[in-house]
Amino acid sequence: MSLHRFRHRLPIVALGALALAACSDDDSPTGGNGGNTAPSSEYRRLVVSDTAPFARVFHAATGQRVDSLGGLPSRITYLYSPKGRVAFAHFQTRNRVGFIDGGVYAQGDRGVLSTPRLIGYFTDSVPIHGNYIGDQVSVHFDGSGNVRFFSEQAVAGGSLAPNMTINTGSAHHGAGMAMADGNFFSASLRDPAVGTSPLGVVVYNRAGQEVARNRDCTGLHGLAGNSTGSLYGCADGGLLVSATSTGPTFTKLTHATDPRFGVSTVWAHHSQTQFLVLMSIRGQTVSTQTRSLGVTNAGARTMQPIVLPNSDLDWTAGFDYSGKYAVVLGRSGNLYIVDIATRQVTGTLNAATPVMPTSGTVLTPFFAVAEGTVYLTSPTQGRVLELAISATGVPTLARTMTVGGTPERIVLLGVPENRTLQK
Repeated sequence: MSLHRFRHRLPIVALGALALAACSDDDSPTGGNGGNTAPSSEYRRLVVSDTAPFARVFHAATGQRVDSLGGLPSRITYLYSPKGRVAFAHFQTRNRVGFIDGGVYAQGDRGVLSTPRLIGYFTDSVPIHGNYIGDQVSVHFDGSGNVRFFSEQAVAGGSLAPNMTINTGSAHHGAGMAMADGNFFSASLRDPAVGTSPLGVVVYNRAGQEVARNRDCTGLHGLAGNSTGSLYGCADGGLLVSATSTGPTFTKLTHATDPRFGVSTVWAHHSQTQFLVLMSIRGQTVSTQTRSLGVTNAGARTMQPIVLPNSDLDWTAGFDYSGKYAVVLGRSGNLYIVDIATRQVTGTLNAATPVMPTSGTVLTPFFAVAEGTVYLTSPTQGRVLELAISATGVPTLARTMTVGGTPERIVLLGVPENRTLQK
């Protein structure tokens, strides 16, 4: 393996919010109607991708379309934003990552609105997964084995060059990310003598030196990070990589009662010390006996399952804005709010979307979040649902936006927290 040194020294990574946003459909440098102040909900925009090669930008508060981004290289295969300033869009089949400026953000206490734009592209082979913590974004390019690190702030300013690149040694389906302290960077480890899949994790420091490695993560898939470290999914559990004063440490987490369960997807939130994970017994027929969501307990080195009502199975999931709750869309089309601390369902919205198809093409819904609000795409209906989440974790349908097409991935750009801004 080799590591290309920094083009410039990275700032210490500070934990930030999930991919969120804020805005209005007024394309002038400042927005709002009347008066000198406006609620932050006026400074939120939704970037919604489609199964076709375009994306559209909507005013989150009204559902009014602000702009369309057509002529994209292909459909967007991955869409996210660390702090709501820039959306990172992967075009897997075209070997590009695009950067979308939603034209909405806050400068101190002042809200700013301008025209959305595509800032530009970065090219490398087969970008699959992206991860972020604070301002630092990592993109794993499966075709080259490179993990490239970008600063969202730098990209917003027009600098599209990565500030660091880790070359993992060979092409493979993997992942990597910066750690919360900003001093360590991890990436999946593949040993060509063993097989094509990664089997562990390598950690590097700022000087470009390998400082630790662990090979106890066969079938590695899935990664997210929070203040406690970076959790990699493994065929037999999860591998937590943490930064300490003496260097990186590795902790293996396993299912609380059945060690056959592995992890394939991981979700994290900057204010939550536990992770939300998708656990399954790989190679087995999908059922409630072989698949469930779970919550980690790093202290006990275990992962505890979440039981959904009526033996429902997860379809898509994520954290709400606060990090206190998991938002889960079941295959029944019912939406559940789950308290991360207790793993109990606090509220249900029945028939939020149509039932997940059991055959043919399955278009997956996705979430975006703001304070007290969840936005959910419904691809087969051409809609985005706005859901209000109460402080006690009860969801209600606030509004339905008809956006047309087949909306899939979604990200909120702008100001996610509820506050008053100067125009």
